[in-house]
Amino acid sequence: MVLINVLVIVMLATAILVMMIASDDTDIELSLRLRNATQASAVARGAELSAVAALRRDLARGADSDSRKDEWAAIADDDAAIDGGRFSFDVSDAQAMFNINNLVRGDAVTNDYFAALAAAVDLSPEKAGQIADLVQTSRGIVGLGDLQGAGLTLAEIRRLAVLATVLPEPTDVNLNTAPEMLAAILLNNPGQARKLMAARTAGGGKGGGLTREDLALSGIFPPPGSGVTSSYYWARSTVDIGGTSQQLTSLLYRRTMGGGPQVLVLKRWRGAAPMQVPPLPNAI
Repeated sequence: MVLINVLVIVMLATAILVMMIASDDTDIELSLRLRNATQASAVARGAELSAVAALRRDLARGADSDSRKDEWAAIADDDAAIDGGRFSFDVSDAQAMFNINNLVRGDAVTNDYFAALAAAVDLSPEKAGQIADLVQTSRGIVGLGDLQGAGLTLAEIRRLAVLATVLPEPTDVNLNTAPEMLAAILLNNPGQARKLMAARTAGGGKGGGLTREDLALSGIFPPPGSGVTSSYYWARSTVDIGGTSQQLTSLLYRRTMGGGPQVLVLKRWRGAAPMQVPPLPNAI
């Protein structure tokens, strides 16, 4: 009996020791994950700050065009190696797309643009009308996901996101960054859109973007609702450190105020970005 009792005590002590070791391992693993997540978050916020600084410097130079040849676009990283992991980052022009909240204006030109855009992504005229009604009734929407309230499926919204976005206020489309399909809709001329793409490739003013004068020399005249500069930008980063991933998407707004350039972070999303934000070119 004594031997049995001793064996039982040894067995219980061993079980308790195993539980303590397992608990310690779990605590260590949790601490490592928290440390990695904190480091990844710090890298993402640092990338956001670099975008803010680049956009501010660009505005301070007083350029009269904005394009992917500017400094703010050149700070991107694609699956770069960092201490303990990988990092992808991109800054893009949010005004490269048609802003659904332009429909708040209710004018014939904007409505015609959107009708043509909807047809280009295989949305019926009825669905286009439902979207316009929702936006005008709501005095604007927060994100493309809100269009489910107009009866759109997620697949239809994803098709729309190829050419459209949602920004806090009506905005012009930047012809320096717009995709050719959208430029053709705005110019109502596919040939002019191809000419625009060729002029963009050839280069333009000091910053590399096309000014209104450059466009006029090419025989291209920006229609209503379009321009060559932007105020809204997306900054997007994906960071992986030690197997812990962090994603940060920021909507940046750039303006001149008090005699100097200013860049504001209007909103941040952690994790998956909303549907109105284009994906990173090569996300991790």
